[in-house]
Amino acid sequence: MDNQTLRNIKQNLAITPIKPIYADEVVVAHTVKAKKDDKGRIAKEGHLHLVFLDMTTQKPIEKIIISPITALGLYKALGESIEKIEKELKSRKMAREKTSESTDYIR
Repeated sequence: MDNQTLRNIKQNLAITPIKPIYADEVVVAHTVKAKKDDKGRIAKEGHLHLVFLDMTTQKPIEKIIISPITALGLYKALGESIEKIEKELKSRKMAREKTSESTDYIR
């Protein structure tokens, strides 16, 4: 992905009003669809379903469906973000701002 595309994504994230919603649990499921064509070959596709839950109300908040390729990128990005958070939380230094937000893009 080129630098201009990443700049556009970051700029659009900054100006788009997205209401943050707190979810404290997530249900992960998957579906696989298969069908045979006229020659008897089987074609399959799969998707992962992420259902975010608010356990205070015990209700689902949002359902997101992603491809396996996106799920692998998400897995990598979450791992990198968790490492950064753990490092920052262990640090004795105070951040310049009281709160900071970092954006990682799934590659």
